[in-house]
Order: sequence, then structure tokens, then C-alpha cells
Amino acid sequence: MKLRILFSFLALLLFASSARAQQAPAAAKASFFTTYEYLTYAIKDLSNGSEPMLARGVGGTLTLRPDGVYQKRLTLAANGTQMRFDQDGRFAFAGDRITFTYTDSKGQPRTDQGTFVLRNGLLILTVQGYPAGNRGIYTLRGK
Repeated sequence: MKLRILFSFLALLLFASSARAQQAPAAAKASFFTTYEYLTYAIKDLSNGSEPMLARGVGGTLTLRPDGVYQKRLTLAANGTQMRFDQDGRFAFAGDRITFTYTDSKGQPRTDQGTFVLRNGLLILTVQGYPAGNRGIYTLRGK
């Protein structure tokens, strides 16, 4: 009888801890879906191991919605003017990996892949091959 009570208690503890573990990722994911403002953008040239080169005049927003749709409105200062980089598409993430799928300015489908870290409202995206052979490193703050 005591053994049955012990097993029932252990099963109850296991069920309660598994329910809490399943709720934790959902809560973490909920804070991921928001509008972020771009703080910095840097290009890391992988061919020479140099320090990342910071872009000037970084601004704009990135909105990540729970339905997997994103909207990017990035601006950079160049040659005395503001350059716009707008994208609308879909994103997916698993673990620390993220992909952005969209149609480029020539009408071709494109997918950018990378990693992300979200900590204390700051989102750091490291995107492979943008520009080709490099890494783009974006720092954003949730609004």
C-alpha cells in the first residue's frame, strides 16, 4: 500500500513538472513576438577575421508576429542619404536558429538563415551570407 502511494505521489510530481516545463517555452515565445527597433548593424567579413564593420545611421523596425509573418523596415545612412531595406515575408525558428523567407527585389524567392539570442528585451540576429560570404549582425530592442 505504501509503495502504491509513493508511486502515485511520484507520478503526480512528474506530471506537474512536465506541465510546468511545457508552459515555460510558450511564455518565452510570447515575449519574442513584438516589434523591435534596430539599434546597430555590423558586417563580419569571414575571409579575413577582422572586427565587424559597423554601419552608420541604422534605424527602422522589425515586427515578428505569432503567425510567422514578419515585416522589416531597415534604414541605413549611405552617401549622404537614407537607404531603405524593406521586406515582408515569413520566418520560422527552432532553438536558436531562425530563417527569413521573402521575395527579393528581382521577384525571386530567397531564404536567409542565422541564429538569434533574445535577452532582456534585446534581440541579436546573426544572418549568414549577407552580403555573400559574410555575416550580418543586427542588434534590436523590443518596443
